[in-house]
Amino acid sequence: MSDRTEHKEIYKLTAKTFHGLEKILSSELKKIGASEITILKRAVSFTGDLEVIYKANYLLRTAINVLWKIHTFKAKTSDELYLNVNKINWDKYLDLNETFSIDKTVYSTFHSHSHFAALKVKDAIVDYFNTKYNKRPSVNIKTPDKKIHLHIKGSECTISIDTSGDALFKRNYRKDTDVAPLNEILAAGMVMMTDYKDIEYFYDPMCGSGTILIEAARIFMKMPAQYSRKKFGFLKFANYNYRLWNSIKRNAEKEINREINIKIIGTDINEKIITIARKNISNAGLRHYINIQTKDFINSKFENKRGLIVTNPPYDIRIKSENINNLYKETGNTLKRGFKGWKAYIFSGNKEAVKNIGLKPEQKIILFNGKIECRLLKYEIY
Repeated sequence: MSDRTEHKEIYKLTAKTFHGLEKILSSELKKIGASEITILKRAVSFTGDLEVIYKANYLLRTAINVLWKIHTFKAKTSDELYLNVNKINWDKYLDLNETFSIDKTVYSTFHSHSHFAALKVKDAIVDYFNTKYNKRPSVNIKTPDKKIHLHIKGSECTISIDTSGDALFKRNYRKDTDVAPLNEILAAGMVMMTDYKDIEYFYDPMCGSGTILIEAARIFMKMPAQYSRKKFGFLKFANYNYRLWNSIKRNAEKEINREINIKIIGTDINEKIITIARKNISNAGLRHYINIQTKDFINSKFENKRGLIVTNPPYDIRIKSENINNLYKETGNTLKRGFKGWKAYIFSGNKEAVKNIGLKPEQKIILFNGKIECRLLKYEIY
């Protein structure tokens, strides 16, 4: 299990992400030593050894999960799907005493019922063990030991094992949220798309439960994305190498910079939400790095600083505003009057409301907040 041959075996892998974050994810993969990197739709494929798998899970900020591809084949019928899955040597990937679940992503006219396709995969795995041992592993949808992923595009089928376990946006610091919390991966990706390298102040004036602030602080400090997390899918793999894993964690944690000069500030008009943000920031171990307070951003001032604003104002969809157009208009007026010399990135899913900001965006990036199509808009404040 700790053999160097195991460590150096090369695996075919896929990291899933959100629409618009694929390039950021590919650059993250390059930094950790991944090879054969190919950008896909909401995913990036790559190859790497165990070290790359462990680093991908621990360090990547924009990956939802990391899948180990174990078998690819063509199947136009459910019987062909069953036979191909049943032929896999499942003893290599799953123990009789372990539980498993099936995740599925299906884009196919041949397999139009994704739930039925997943059921055939489950049956094929169970029958493999029943035939060989007259015993079978159990299915556990909520907390399985192994997550098996089925991907079908047309007749192309791929079976993968999830090396992450729980999705990687579960950073283990957010115990409570506001009405419309921003996904941690999306928050990190947004910050990584900004000009954050040469700033004195980072400010989220509508900070909600504090996700943008926490992810920004971790980026500035070079803190691993999963610093607060203990459980990963690969910890239960037969080839788990604890010495390698501990070495990767130790080396990554040596890189953490706890002496950053950037002042990180958050405000929100809602005192209840600020209380939630404080708890999350404390859970993330960042109480001494992020300053938040209950305050209305409108008509505030913060001039003559090298500052960066990244914020996710209400869209009038999940969080309602009494007058959404006026909120965006006053946000624009506040930026123009009180934040000269700053850069602002506003993330919104309300195309009409952003027109009221009254500033011309220098950049527009399409991203999705759940199913809501949004824009990350960059403004230079002169």
